[in-house]
Amino acid sequence: MMNKMTKIMFLLMSMFSVLISISSNSWFIVWMGMEMNLMSFMPLMMNNENISSKESMMTYFMTQTIASMLLMMSIVVTMWKSSINENELFNNKEMMMLLSLMMKSGTSPLHFWLPKTMEGLKWSSCLMLMTLQKMIPLMLLTKIIKINTFSMTVVMTSMIVGAIGGLNQTSLRKLMAYSSISNNGWMISAMMISEKTWIIYFMMYSMMITVMTMSMMKYKNYHMNQLMSMNEPLKTKMMMMMNMMSISGLPPMMGFMPKLMVIKANIMNMEMMTMLTAMMAALITIYYYLRLMLSMMLMTKYSPKWNTKIFKKKNYKLMMTSMMSIIGLTMITLMYTIY
Repeated sequence: MMNKMTKIMFLLMSMFSVLISISSNSWFIVWMGMEMNLMSFMPLMMNNENISSKESMMTYFMTQTIASMLLMMSIVVTMWKSSINENELFNNKEMMMLLSLMMKSGTSPLHFWLPKTMEGLKWSSCLMLMTLQKMIPLMLLTKIIKINTFSMTVVMTSMIVGAIGGLNQTSLRKLMAYSSISNNGWMISAMMISEKTWIIYFMMYSMMITVMTMSMMKYKNYHMNQLMSMNEPLKTKMMMMMNMMSISGLPPMMGFMPKLMVIKANIMNMEMMTMLTAMMAALITIYYYLRLMLSMMLMTKYSPKWNTKIFKKKNYKLMMTSMMSIIGLTMITLMYTIY
């Protein structure tokens, strides 16, 4: 098992590789940064307590390798001077890039690896996979994505697959994986509006998913039946419930604002089909998060009285981050209006 300093070293290397990729203007340097990011994340996936972590590592490695090969092929095609039709060459190159970046970020229909991989990981690795590991492919998608039939189909497919896929899940990690796929669709839709909208969405999504993952990691919840048997104070459960309400996009929590921005922009651009799909997917997502809240709040055999255990010093950090889910909508709305 790795010691703390080794983990910090790999984490810093992963963050450094993200900075290399998003700040470079060369496709080869971007590709190199993505490979550094892959190699630095692989050791952080190791979990000796879970035998399926090795299978998750192999699935993740194979998927990212195939995506990297596709990306490298598209880069070579871009730089290759040929006498064939330039428009045909550009379209093929662009399609290969889109497919490789979609596979790397776990966007539908190339999402097959994400739920299976997350099921074998610990919560800290799941958090990195849903936030830091998405940054490079999503930033590159921002540069090459265009509003066309293919992009709109990807957006709607990701939203629907992420919403429906989470309905029959009892594993919290798989449920979060499908929620992540659905949010990929929302973020790609935000990219088509403006870069500012996408950055705001990603920052708020990262904040909410961090709070949610920290809660699950602290109380060692991996399956729905563990939520039912949580013997924690009611205030703790209320705090976790508000985090779930926020990440599901239920108003008036913080997670409602970015989805509202995307829906509003789709209405203004007359993208009615995308808007209806987004609203339907959001309702399904809210449903399965409400089901989690019901399991946690009502289906428990033990319900302790309200007490002050939650106010112990060790819980202050979790409490402060959870408060962002409650008052975050007002703060971010004010910042967005001023900006």
